[in-house]
Amino acid sequence: MNFIDSILTPILIWLPGAFFGIVIALAVLFYFLILKNPESPRPYFKWLAWWTIGFKFFYAAILTIGQYYLWSGDRFGRLFLNQPLKVPSGVSLFEHLPLFSDSKLGYFLFYSWGHFWLNALVSIALAFALWFFLKMLQKKEVQFFYPGETELGLVLALAVGWPNFIVFIPITFLMVILVSLFRMTFIKEAYTTLGWPLILAAIIAFAFGQVIIGNLNLEFLKISLLSNSLLG
Repeated sequence: MNFIDSILTPILIWLPGAFFGIVIALAVLFYFLILKNPESPRPYFKWLAWWTIGFKFFYAAILTIGQYYLWSGDRFGRLFLNQPLKVPSGVSLFEHLPLFSDSKLGYFLFYSWGHFWLNALVSIALAFALWFFLKMLQKKEVQFFYPGETELGLVLALAVGWPNFIVFIPITFLMVILVSLFRMTFIKEAYTTLGWPLILAAIIAFAFGQVIIGNLNLEFLKISLLSNSLLG
């Protein structure tokens, strides 16, 4: 347990922030390269998106394994590794799933699903929903898009994740207005593409999303990635 407390816990706490910060930085770099050369290949964003999705699942798996290790080493915790999920009828949508209700690991699997895996799946689903929306918008309003910006939106949405996504979207619209005013005033350009507004919104959501969510009393929307048992 000392290993988890002294070494593994700090790594688990800081790892996602470091990884997603690097993802955002790389996305900005790739976008800058495209701005300099619109004909440059754009699989960079797809590669970055798949790596980000892979990390989300990898991180959830590591937390799940760590939770099992932690409970298995504790006499009281071992009780949660040997009981199926038991909830009153009608309380949970998962009450009749054999994976949770019949398995002796049912409670542990359900706990891991809610604390580690659900956040990853919600984040991925919302990111692809945004990507699909941007693709549809691009077909109708192509002047508002520069090559690669729909893929940029996908990567940035994956990086900010849930619940920062609920901050990322409105800030993007705000940044569109501000960047448009700046470009019209100082550069005399009528159109603003979504690239820089997406980037600025992602940086703000990534750095201050939790503070903004807290100040708006929206913390009930959080899906915990970090188990209190595992990470303190």
